[in-house]
Amino acid sequence: MLLPVSQVASLVNSLNLTWVDKVYLNEIPNEDLDNTTSTVMLLQETDSSPAYLANSTFKGLAMGVEIQIFYKAGLADDFNPLEAEIALMKSLKQAGWLIVSSQHHTTDPDTNQVTKTIYITKNEML
Repeated sequence: MLLPVSQVASLVNSLNLTWVDKVYLNEIPNEDLDNTTSTVMLLQETDSSPAYLANSTFKGLAMGVEIQIFYKAGLADDFNPLEAEIALMKSLKQAGWLIVSSQHHTTDPDTNQVTKTIYITKNEML
């Protein structure tokens, strides 16, 4: 079984999202921390707990992933981030992930990048 972040990365990459330039797992490399010309998605694990408890053991895992989107500065006027995020969340749901929380958009005061955080979870049998 792949790590939860690897599962989500594989799904996101298979969607061929034209608005996502790079997908990172666990951390953004130092050389890309100040990049404001690309839309970057950061995936971090939030949960990997035993699930489906029975007979003094567990039969599955509860997996959680935090998806952080850092939109490039100066988005095109015809690009609607909300529509893109809804399509992403629908694809995640179709793949068996539950959308736990979709946080509000924020703007980084230093870079003027719009950011978005989405939390997802999925229980998987072993």
